Amino acid sequence: MLQYLVTYASETGNTKKIADEIYRTLPNFRKEILNIRQWNGQYDSETYFIGFWVNHGTCSLEIIDLLSSLHGKNIALFGTCGLGNTPEYYRKIEKSALTWLPDDNHFLGSYFCQGCMPQEIRQKYELCRGKCDETQLNLMIKAYEEAKFHPNRQDLLRANIFASEVITVADKIQGR
Repeated sequence: MLQYLVTYASETGNTKKIADEIYRTLPNFRKEILNIRQWNGQYDSETYFIGFWVNHGTCSLEIIDLLSSLHGKNIALFGTCGLGNTPEYYRKIEKSALTWLPDDNHFLGSYFCQGCMPQEIRQKYELCRGKCDETQLNLMIKAYEEAKFHPNRQDLLRANIFASEVITVADKIQGR
Protein backbone atom coordinates (compact mmCIF):
# COMPACT_ATOMS: atom_id res chain seq x y z
CA MET A 1 0.00 0.00 0.00
CA LEU A 2 1.16 3.49 -0.82
CA GLN A 3 1.41 6.14 1.84
CA TYR A 4 0.43 8.92 -0.59
CA LEU A 5 -1.32 8.96 -3.94
CA VAL A 6 -1.67 12.19 -5.89
CA THR A 7 -4.21 11.81 -8.66
CA TYR A 8 -5.66 14.56 -10.77
CA ALA A 9 -7.76 15.55 -13.77
CA SER A 10 -6.20 18.37 -15.78
CA GLU A 11 -7.51 19.57 -19.12
CA THR A 12 -5.14 22.50 -19.67
CA GLY A 13 -2.19 21.60 -17.43
CA ASN A 14 -3.07 23.96 -14.56
CA THR A 15 -4.11 21.25 -12.11
CA LYS A 16 -1.15 19.08 -13.16
CA LYS A 17 1.17 21.90 -12.06
CA ILE A 18 -0.42 21.89 -8.61
CA ALA A 19 -0.32 18.06 -8.51
CA ASP A 20 3.39 18.06 -9.38
CA GLU A 21 4.11 20.57 -6.61
CA ILE A 22 2.19 18.53 -4.05
CA TYR A 23 4.01 15.38 -5.17
CA ARG A 24 7.40 17.11 -4.77
CA THR A 25 6.40 18.10 -1.22
CA LEU A 26 5.68 14.52 -0.15
CA PRO A 27 8.35 12.39 1.56
CA ASN A 28 10.29 10.26 -0.93
CA PHE A 29 8.81 6.86 -0.16
CA ARG A 30 5.63 4.93 -0.94
CA LYS A 31 4.14 7.64 -3.12
CA GLU A 32 2.77 7.85 -6.65
CA ILE A 33 1.32 10.49 -8.96
CA LEU A 34 -0.95 9.82 -11.89
CA ASN A 35 -3.55 11.31 -14.15
CA ILE A 36 -7.04 10.13 -13.19
CA ARG A 37 -7.38 8.60 -16.66
CA GLN A 38 -4.59 6.17 -15.73
CA TRP A 39 -6.21 5.19 -12.44
CA ASN A 40 -8.02 1.91 -12.58
CA GLY A 41 -8.07 0.96 -8.92
CA GLN A 42 -4.69 -0.78 -8.95
CA TYR A 43 -3.31 1.63 -6.35
CA ASP A 44 -4.33 1.77 -2.72
CA SER A 45 -3.10 4.48 -0.41
CA GLU A 46 -3.48 5.72 3.15
CA THR A 47 -3.74 9.34 1.98
CA TYR A 48 -5.14 10.61 -1.31
CA PHE A 49 -4.55 14.06 -2.77
CA ILE A 50 -7.28 14.36 -5.40
CA GLY A 51 -7.16 17.26 -7.84
CA PHE A 52 -9.42 18.53 -10.56
CA TRP A 53 -10.14 21.46 -12.80
CA VAL A 54 -13.41 23.08 -11.92
CA ASN A 55 -16.11 22.88 -14.54
CA HIS A 56 -19.41 24.58 -13.71
CA GLY A 57 -18.56 24.61 -10.02
CA THR A 58 -17.74 20.95 -9.54
CA CYS A 59 -15.46 18.06 -10.48
CA SER A 60 -15.56 15.61 -13.39
CA LEU A 61 -17.29 12.22 -13.38
CA GLU A 62 -13.91 10.48 -13.15
CA ILE A 63 -13.19 12.30 -9.91
CA ILE A 64 -16.71 11.61 -8.63
CA ASP A 65 -16.16 7.89 -9.33
CA LEU A 66 -12.87 7.90 -7.42
CA LEU A 67 -14.25 9.85 -4.46
CA SER A 68 -17.29 7.57 -4.25
CA SER A 69 -15.12 4.44 -4.20
CA LEU A 70 -12.91 5.38 -1.23
CA HIS A 71 -13.50 4.15 2.31
CA GLY A 72 -11.49 4.68 5.49
CA LYS A 73 -8.91 6.88 3.78
CA ASN A 74 -7.37 10.29 4.38
CA ILE A 75 -8.54 12.64 1.64
CA ALA A 76 -7.33 16.08 0.58
CA LEU A 77 -8.75 17.94 -2.41
CA PHE A 78 -7.08 20.48 -4.66
CA GLY A 79 -7.84 22.15 -7.93
CA THR A 80 -7.85 25.08 -10.27
CA CYS A 81 -10.57 27.25 -11.73
CA GLY A 82 -10.58 30.16 -14.14
CA LEU A 83 -13.39 32.18 -12.61
CA GLY A 84 -14.54 32.79 -9.06
CA ASN A 85 -11.21 33.47 -7.40
CA THR A 86 -12.71 33.94 -3.91
CA PRO A 87 -12.65 31.90 -0.69
CA GLU A 88 -16.44 31.66 -0.82
CA TYR A 89 -16.36 30.11 -4.29
CA TYR A 90 -13.62 27.70 -3.25
CA ARG A 91 -15.74 26.56 -0.27
CA LYS A 92 -18.64 25.97 -2.64
CA ILE A 93 -16.43 23.81 -4.88
CA GLU A 94 -15.20 21.84 -1.87
CA LYS A 95 -18.74 21.26 -0.64
CA SER A 96 -19.87 20.14 -4.07
CA ALA A 97 -17.06 17.57 -4.36
CA LEU A 98 -17.51 16.33 -0.80
CA THR A 99 -21.08 15.25 -1.51
CA TRP A 100 -19.50 12.26 -3.31
CA LEU A 101 -17.11 11.26 -0.51
CA PRO A 102 -18.39 8.55 1.86
CA ASP A 103 -18.55 9.57 5.53
CA ASP A 104 -16.07 6.93 6.74
CA ASN A 105 -13.14 8.87 5.23
CA HIS A 106 -11.06 11.53 6.97
CA PHE A 107 -11.33 14.78 5.03
CA LEU A 108 -8.11 16.76 5.59
CA GLY A 109 -8.90 19.95 3.71
CA SER A 110 -8.70 21.52 0.29
CA TYR A 111 -6.66 23.96 -1.72
CA PHE A 112 -7.97 25.74 -4.80
CA CYS A 113 -6.43 28.48 -6.89
CA GLN A 114 -6.98 30.27 -10.13
CA GLY A 115 -5.88 28.70 -13.40
CA CYS A 116 -5.49 30.18 -16.85
CA MET A 117 -8.19 29.49 -19.40
CA PRO A 118 -7.82 28.65 -23.09
CA GLN A 119 -7.96 31.52 -25.60
CA GLU A 120 -11.23 30.06 -26.92
CA ILE A 121 -12.93 31.19 -23.71
CA ARG A 122 -11.92 34.80 -24.33
CA GLN A 123 -13.16 34.51 -27.91
CA LYS A 124 -16.47 33.10 -26.67
CA TYR A 125 -16.84 36.07 -24.32
CA GLU A 126 -16.14 38.51 -27.16
CA LEU A 127 -18.83 36.88 -29.29
CA CYS A 128 -21.34 37.80 -26.57
CA ARG A 129 -20.77 41.54 -27.01
CA GLY A 130 -24.07 43.26 -27.70
CA LYS A 131 -26.01 40.13 -26.73
CA CYS A 132 -25.27 39.97 -23.00
CA ASP A 133 -25.08 42.34 -20.07
CA GLU A 134 -21.93 44.38 -20.81
CA THR A 135 -21.07 44.90 -17.15
CA GLN A 136 -21.16 41.16 -16.45
CA LEU A 137 -19.29 40.42 -19.67
CA ASN A 138 -16.56 42.91 -18.78
CA LEU A 139 -16.20 41.28 -15.35
CA MET A 140 -15.76 37.88 -16.99
CA ILE A 141 -13.15 39.25 -19.41
CA LYS A 142 -11.33 40.90 -16.50
CA ALA A 143 -11.31 37.56 -14.64
CA TYR A 144 -9.99 35.85 -17.78
CA GLU A 145 -7.15 38.38 -17.98
CA GLU A 146 -6.32 38.01 -14.27
CA ALA A 147 -6.23 34.22 -14.61
CA LYS A 148 -3.74 34.29 -17.50
CA PHE A 149 -0.72 33.96 -15.25
CA HIS A 150 -2.01 31.28 -12.87
CA PRO A 151 -1.09 29.04 -11.30
CA ASN A 152 1.87 31.25 -10.43
CA ARG A 153 4.74 30.88 -7.95
CA GLN A 154 2.59 32.01 -5.03
CA ASP A 155 -0.10 29.47 -5.95
CA LEU A 156 2.56 26.73 -6.01
CA LEU A 157 3.99 27.88 -2.68
CA ARG A 158 0.51 27.74 -1.13
CA ALA A 159 0.06 24.22 -2.59
CA ASN A 160 3.34 23.22 -0.97
CA ILE A 161 2.24 24.60 2.41
CA PHE A 162 -1.15 22.89 2.05
CA ALA A 163 0.51 19.53 1.31
CA SER A 164 2.83 19.91 4.31
CA GLU A 165 -0.13 20.60 6.61
CA VAL A 166 -2.03 17.59 5.23
CA ILE A 167 1.03 15.35 5.78
CA THR A 168 1.20 16.44 9.43
CA VAL A 169 -2.48 15.66 10.07
CA ALA A 170 -2.33 12.35 8.13
CA ASP A 171 0.70 11.25 10.15
CA LYS A 172 -1.19 11.92 13.39
CA ILE A 173 -4.17 9.91 12.15
CA GLN A 174 -1.85 7.03 11.18
CA GLY A 175 -0.10 7.22 14.58
CA ARG A 176 3.25 8.43 13.26
